[in-house]
Amino acid sequence: MAHKLSHIRIEMKKNIILNRKGMTVIEMLISIFVFCLIIAGSVFLLQQIYKRYGFSMEQGMSVTQVQHSLKIMIEEIRRAKEADSGAYPVQSADKFSFTFYTDVDNDSTTEKVHYFLDGTSIKKGVSEPSGTPPVYPSGDQSVTIIGNYVHNTASQPLFSYYDPNYPADQTNNPIATPVSQVDQIRMVKADIYFNLDPYRSPDNIRLESYVEMRNLKDNW
Repeated sequence: MAHKLSHIRIEMKKNIILNRKGMTVIEMLISIFVFCLIIAGSVFLLQQIYKRYGFSMEQGMSVTQVQHSLKIMIEEIRRAKEADSGAYPVQSADKFSFTFYTDVDNDSTTEKVHYFLDGTSIKKGVSEPSGTPPVYPSGDQSVTIIGNYVHNTASQPLFSYYDPNYPADQTNNPIATPVSQVDQIRMVKADIYFNLDPYRSPDNIRLESYVEMRNLKDNW
C-alpha cells in the first residue's frame, strides 16, 4: 500500500513538473508575441514620424524657394519702366500672365519680362532688345521655371491689377482682366496658392504680395 502511495506521489510530481514546463512555454510565447507587437508598433511609428518630418522639410524648402522667387518678381515689377523701344512699361496684363519691361540684370538694357502660370508651374520669360532702333521679339527668348506646386484655380488669379483710385474706389478695382487700358495700372497683386501635395494635409499655403509700380505716373 505504501509502495502504491509512493508511486502515486511520484506520478503527481511528474504531472506538476510537466504542467509547470507547459505554462513556461506558453508564457514565453506570449512574451515573444507582445515583444514583436511592441517592435512592430515602434517601427510603424518611426516610419510615420519620418514620413511626416520628411514631407514637412520638403514642403518648407519648396515654400522658401517660391517665396524667394516671389520677392524677385515683386522687385522687378516695382522697377518696371519704359522699354528701350519707347513702349509703355506694361505690355499686357491678365489673370495668369503679366508682361512688362524692366532691367532684370542691371546691365542698363531694359528686358521684356513675361511671368505666367503654366499648369502648376510659374514661369519667367525674358527677351532682350536688338537692332537700331531696338526691337523686342514677339515671344520669349528664354523661359525658366521659378516655382512649382502652384494650384491657383480659375477663381484665384495669379495677378490682380489696381488703378490710381484704389483703395478709395472698390467698385472698379481690381481692374477687369484682360486689362484693356494697361496705362491705368498702378498697383499689382501677386497671389500664389502653393501646395506640395494637394492630397495631403495641410491645405494650400497662400503667398500674397502687393507692389506699386513706382515709375508709372498719371501724366503718361
